[in-house]
Amino acid sequence: MSNLAIKIGVSDAAISNWENGINEPKANYIVKLANIFNVSTDYLLGRENEVGFVEVTPTLTSDQQELLDLYDRMNYRDKNQLLGFAKGLVY
Repeated sequence: MSNLAIKIGVSDAAISNWENGINEPKANYIVKLANIFNVSTDYLLGRENEVGFVEVTPTLTSDQQELLDLYDRMNYRDKNQLLGFAKGLVY
């Protein structure tokens, strides 16, 4: 048995299955791995790429992205006008 498997209390086969994407580790094993490697659980889960920075990528529809792109290109006055118009449609 490998040292890592012994430290977290699983078999070498379990670790191999995690590495090959066959199974995913339970939360308690992710915490143990984070402690052993001195990283955050977010880092192990692929959500953190720097210390203390969690990267969350929102999923936008193509319409939502288009609206945001158009909004970013507007000047301040037009942004306020658009915001007022949108509020009028919703409320």
